[in-house]
Amino acid sequence: MGVAGRSIYSSKRWERARFLTKRRDGFKCAQCGSRERLEVHHLRPVRERPDLAFDLVNLKTLCRACHAAETDKELGRAPNQAQSAWKSAVAELARPQRKDR
Repeated sequence: MGVAGRSIYSSKRWERARFLTKRRDGFKCAQCGSRERLEVHHLRPVRERPDLAFDLVNLKTLCRACHAAETDKELGRAPNQAQSAWKSAVAELARPQRKDR
């Protein structure tokens, strides 16, 4: 994070923009619907468009996992296949089991 980023993320204005974004998005991840560990993502990164840092149209609520995936895409990183497989396995175990009669 650059100097501009530090000043943005430590400001009262950012705190307000984060709250308004989460409220607009119903306090859930805009991608997966999770309500856990919510963060606010810039659609256009601050390093590219600092003028849009507080613009609600440029912000969306994401859970930590979805935010990390979006950031990886922005930076051109390949998705972690082992992590994806683990998440799928955990999700499968978490599903209610149907009892066949």
